[in-house]
Amino acid sequence: MFFAVVAHSEDIDTKGVFDELLEQCRADLGDRVPQAGILFCSIDLEHDRLVQGIDGAWPGIALIGCTTDGEFSSRLGFRDDSAALILLGSDSVAITAGLGHDVSKDIAAACSQAVAMARAKTTKSPALCITLPESLTASAQQIVESLRQNLDSNVPVLGATAGDAMKLTGTRQFCGREVCSDSVPVLLFSGPLIYSVAVASGWKPMGEPGLVTRSDVTLVHEIDGCPAIDFYRQRLGAQAFPGPENPLAILDERGVVACLRATVDPQLRESGAINYLGDVREGAMVQITVADRGAILEAARESIGKAFAEYPHGKTPAAALIFSCAARKLLLGTHTGEEIGIVQSVIGSQVPVCGFYGYGEIGPIDTKDPASKFHNETFVSLILGT
Repeated sequence: MFFAVVAHSEDIDTKGVFDELLEQCRADLGDRVPQAGILFCSIDLEHDRLVQGIDGAWPGIALIGCTTDGEFSSRLGFRDDSAALILLGSDSVAITAGLGHDVSKDIAAACSQAVAMARAKTTKSPALCITLPESLTASAQQIVESLRQNLDSNVPVLGATAGDAMKLTGTRQFCGREVCSDSVPVLLFSGPLIYSVAVASGWKPMGEPGLVTRSDVTLVHEIDGCPAIDFYRQRLGAQAFPGPENPLAILDERGVVACLRATVDPQLRESGAINYLGDVREGAMVQITVADRGAILEAARESIGKAFAEYPHGKTPAAALIFSCAARKLLLGTHTGEEIGIVQSVIGSQVPVCGFYGYGEIGPIDTKDPASKFHNETFVSLILGT
């Protein structure tokens, strides 16, 4: 057995939020006791009060979470400035939490600490890892790679990086009763878990690819030996400015899009260098991409549709977790709520769904390939059960 319940509150007062989450969860749980929980919430709430209250209601619960740029659920749909909580339990799957501190100082040490803490709480073999790490102080791509090094090669890492309502001044992560920044919380599912995953963006490559000839982690200085901005302007026009409408695709060895990179600087650097929200390494082949609102929404349908199709036939999903991008939300505008509507139209209204808009998404391309990557402007669908 594997169960999930979802609560969602848009009360403006933290006490009101907690009381509403607690009431909804208890009504749906009945006499079941959850093992774990995931909390997505506004940067402006009193986070200590929320996590301590949840732990008080279910002592010792394996709770992780983060602040966001918007939350959504099967209970309320999409909301800004709210709090969404999913509680999970199983009689066969162990769900354990871990936390790594000071990721900006030592990514490897923080990720090792988080995974070791979670693994120490069970003797079962890990099946899947969810993480909601810091996004503003360290490389999310390197966090994903380091987490994978601490797990078996067949264990995918999924999730998204924390947000702060596009203030870009400081995010928060949660683990147990602790609220912190610059950290890596993980939730480890161990045992006979069934899951399926798929990602899609909606953006399509255009123009000729280029070779990154000089970069410094996220700051790309040159593509094809010229200032990075020239790569855009040769394809999009002399006045082109890199923005969320045209993320950079990083291509794999077959020339297929492996992941997208969105820009982060509001102003163009004098040198023509461009800063991105994820690593763009020297030697990478890259390409400009384009999309319209319809294609962005269709990607949500593609992602959840593929995940649902790959979930084992005859099995009923217990829950779905969805991770989408703050840049998608920005471009969708008043149509943002259609993403969660699409999810429910595909998997049905009875499956509990919870998720959020973050500053970058984490996941493998699909269920068959556990090699997780860090994405931008992408829709990640995860379906869970036993």
